[in-house]
Amino acid sequence: MMQGAKAGGKIALEDAKRNCPVDTGALKQSLHLTEGKATKVKATVQVDYDKSLKYGTHVELGARGRPANPFLRNAVDDNQNKINDAIVSEISKAVGRKI
Repeated sequence: MMQGAKAGGKIALEDAKRNCPVDTGALKQSLHLTEGKATKVKATVQVDYDKSLKYGTHVELGARGRPANPFLRNAVDDNQNKINDAIVSEISKAVGRKI
């Protein structure tokens, strides 16, 4: 399950990096994929940035006088079909099925 979750997460991570606004480049460089919990029926991953960069939230959600630039949320929303296909493909390989 984790291999499937990671395959989908990598698609979101690549898109987030491609669409992350760049001033110094620190926010874009801090983007990473983290494995969450995994069971026999469920696995989670998270695409996020280094929380020591306090301005990441302001970039994603906006702030006073600054419009939102949701590069993380859009990375998932805009690629939902690709993410789902990658998950199904990895799980199918793991159980020995062809899709």
